[in-house]
Amino acid sequence: MIQIDTGIVMPEDRTKYPFRDMQDGDSILFTDKKQAESARVASLRFVRMHAPKWQFSLRRVSDGWRLWRTR
Repeated sequence: MIQIDTGIVMPEDRTKYPFRDMQDGDSILFTDKKQAESARVASLRFVRMHAPKWQFSLRRVSDGWRLWRTR
């Protein structure tokens, strides 16, 4: 039988990236390309659902990949 739990608060933010806290020009550094691509896709989803006027841009830098909030 499946147990039903009551009174468990659902987390408000499901993203593991701090997009909501980022200002124009802020960036996040990733050393792993796969994680950087995952964050890029998550940022697109975040923009579509929460902040349609925002933009993010992923670029290769000397020490990995960096995702900027550009608008």
